[in-house]
Amino acid sequence: MNKESSMEQTEFLTREGIAHFKQGAYDEALVSFTEAARLYRDAGNVQGEARQHMLMADTYCASDRQEEALDIYCQIGLLLASEGDKPGMAAVQNNIGLLLSRLQRFDEALTTFNYARENFVDCGQPEGVADQLGNMGSVCRDRKDYSQALDYYGQALQIFEELGHLGKVADQYTNIGYIHALTENKASALLQFEKARDIYEQTGNAAKARQASKNIDLLKE
Repeated sequence: MNKESSMEQTEFLTREGIAHFKQGAYDEALVSFTEAARLYRDAGNVQGEARQHMLMADTYCASDRQEEALDIYCQIGLLLASEGDKPGMAAVQNNIGLLLSRLQRFDEALTTFNYARENFVDCGQPEGVADQLGNMGSVCRDRKDYSQALDYYGQALQIFEELGHLGKVADQYTNIGYIHALTENKASALLQFEKARDIYEQTGNAAKARQASKNIDLLKE
C-alpha cells in the first residue's frame, strides 16, 4: 500500500470508528481505531498513532473499561515521550490522573498530576500548571487531607487571578468554599461561595451561579 492510499485508509478507519463510537458500538469502534493505529505505526507516524490510541482510550472510558483505558493512556505517554512531546505528555498525564482519581487510586493520581504540572511548567503553560494544582487539590479533598487541598487550591487561584481567567478563578473559590463547608467553617465558606457567585453572574454562567446561590442558601439555614 502506497503512502497516499495508506493515508486514505487511516482517514476512512478513523471516520468509521467515530461513527461506531457515536452509535455506542464500542467494540466495532475499537477495531477501526486499532487498525488505523497499526497503519500509522507502520508508516512511522507517531503523532497519528498516538491520536488513534487516544480515541481508543476514550472508547474504553465510554464503555466503562477504565483499566483498559489506563493501559492505553500509558502507551500514549510512552509514544509521546519518545518524541519529546512535553505538552502532549502533560495532557495525557492529566487524563491518567483523572482516571486514577475515579478509580480512587489517590496516591498515584497525585503523583501523576504533579508530573503533568512539571511538564506544563517546562512548556511555559501556566494555565495547565494551575489546572493540575486544582486537580491535586481535589485529590487531597477526596482523601480528606483538607489542609493540603486548600494549599493546592490557593496556588491554583493565584495563577488564574494573574492570568485573568475569571471562570477558573470562580471555580477555585467554589472549591475552597466546599473545603470550608466540610470543615464547618461556615463564615469562610459563605465568603468563597459569594465571590464565586458574583463572578459567575458577571461572566454569564447562569448554571454555576445558581449552584453557588444554592450553596449559600444551604449554609444560611
